[in-house]
Amino acid sequence: MKGNSLTLENACALPNKDDMEGYIARLEATYKEELKDIKTDISYIGERVNGLEENLDICISRLEIQQQGINAHSELMQDMMYKVDDIENRTSLTTIIGEDGGQIILPCSTVGGNVTKVAWFLEKSSQELLSCDRNGSSDFRFLRDNVSSSLVISNLRLEDGGNYGCRDCSQTSESKPHIQLNVTSGPHNVTFSISPTNILPNGTLYTSFGSTINFSCSTNSIPKPKLDVFLYAPDTNPEMFHSVNESVIDFSLFHIAPNYEGNYTCSAENIESGRTVSSTLQLLVYYAPNHPIHCSANNTEKPSEIVLLCTWPGGHPDPVLDWEIDGKPLFNDTSGMLASSLNGSQFSAGQTLKCRGKHRIGKDMKQEYCQLQLSPPVPQSQPLRTCLTGENVTLSCSVSGANPPATITWLRNLSIPEVEIQPGKKYQIVQDSGVSYLTIVNCSHDSDEGYYICKGENGLATRDLFIWLSVNKPHNIVGLVSAILILFLLVVGLITGIIIYCDPRVYWKANLFRSGQSEVLVLVESEEEEEDDMEQTGNSAENGHYSDTVARSPNPPAANGNIYKHQVLFHQPPASISSDLVSEVSEETENLTPGEEL
Repeated sequence: MKGNSLTLENACALPNKDDMEGYIARLEATYKEELKDIKTDISYIGERVNGLEENLDICISRLEIQQQGINAHSELMQDMMYKVDDIENRTSLTTIIGEDGGQIILPCSTVGGNVTKVAWFLEKSSQELLSCDRNGSSDFRFLRDNVSSSLVISNLRLEDGGNYGCRDCSQTSESKPHIQLNVTSGPHNVTFSISPTNILPNGTLYTSFGSTINFSCSTNSIPKPKLDVFLYAPDTNPEMFHSVNESVIDFSLFHIAPNYEGNYTCSAENIESGRTVSSTLQLLVYYAPNHPIHCSANNTEKPSEIVLLCTWPGGHPDPVLDWEIDGKPLFNDTSGMLASSLNGSQFSAGQTLKCRGKHRIGKDMKQEYCQLQLSPPVPQSQPLRTCLTGENVTLSCSVSGANPPATITWLRNLSIPEVEIQPGKKYQIVQDSGVSYLTIVNCSHDSDEGYYICKGENGLATRDLFIWLSVNKPHNIVGLVSAILILFLLVVGLITGIIIYCDPRVYWKANLFRSGQSEVLVLVESEEEEEDDMEQTGNSAENGHYSDTVARSPNPPAANGNIYKHQVLFHQPPASISSDLVSEVSEETENLTPGEEL
């Protein structure tokens, strides 16, 4: 080994134990290193081999894909060739359509008219169906018409489809088919459904407004049929909803509206045979009334008769309406409007009637009700009216609280009181929402004065109101106004004279109207002046006469100042006054307390 070669001398010498162990250790180390290198080389070689295998697999896969592409291309080319051949054949073939289970006659048009013996074949002339020496075949469904040499096939089957030809029995060369027979089937068993819906007893389907409806239609047909779904709504042209060239059609309508109500038809057509089969379903779209229920009472042409009217429009179908009185049913009907005539005498004033409406869609029920109260008319007017001769007057009469509404007529309390007043030149009548106005033109005392009757009437009762009209002659208005004015001036003059005569503040003005012996009121301004006046009065009385002068304060108090009690002094009293009255006045004057305020 490299680095471990032994010489002859060394080989002949016996090594000691330590040398042998060292030698063995070095040899083991050398083998381990070489073994490690060998393992590394083997691992590298294995990785290279794996890489080559992967590359080989990739190449093989690519080759397979290329081969598949080549095969597909070859098949495509072959299919195109077949199609080209088929097109060429079709251009020379006459297509005849037969239905499964039916009968078909194939004419022989490739031989002359003088040929009486022909053979029929399928696809190739070597595959004869009817030979020259036989009119029929082992399959009794195939027969030859001896007159026209045509091929008659009964009870057609789907497998009978293909290319048929005929040839002259004297002809030995190859013949080509000239007729292509296509056997169709259906459409059969058209199944049409609309869901979810409810079913009426007559089979009609119905749903509620705003629902989602699913349509499904299927049939069996060879080849695949054309399926169409049409809506035939009232007063509109047919509308096609969906169309496919398949055996099954499915679609949905969301938030269905009332205008989608009508007859839905699923039509299946065989595009080759033209055979068409259809199925029709009627669908109704129901919805509750969208208007509030309303009830009312009206009069009729007959007296003492009323009509109860209850309406709840806008629903489909019509709701059920019931009239009730005191919780007991009167009559009902399925309609958007319920009306009935009744004798008003069977009802009392203030009685309440109720109309109840019910509308059902499947399990959903909507209910509403209305009520009304019956009451007789109550006429109101002024009981007394006045009119001047030759002028016009208008009488008014109103009726309140009447249900049914009352009619107002006018009558005269004459020999025939039931004759109504008719509008004309003499009378004018205006009706305005419960109020009637009667205008009497050119009032006359002889013909117009008297009672007028306002007649309020409904199916429950009749009420009369009497109005008295007085017709007076016109007065002298100018003279009356003049008299009133003169009287007014006299009263004003009288009041003014009284004020001037009695007011002490206009004393000097009053002197002009008074005589020399009239009495005058004098105000005593102070206690001292009162005493002086008393002294002067006493002296004058002792002397047997009265003085015409009265002592006054040099500075009299203001009119709005303090005023003390005064005494009445008579200047030159008349002789008719008794001495007793004079003494009583003097005593009362002495007893007065000085300084007492008024």
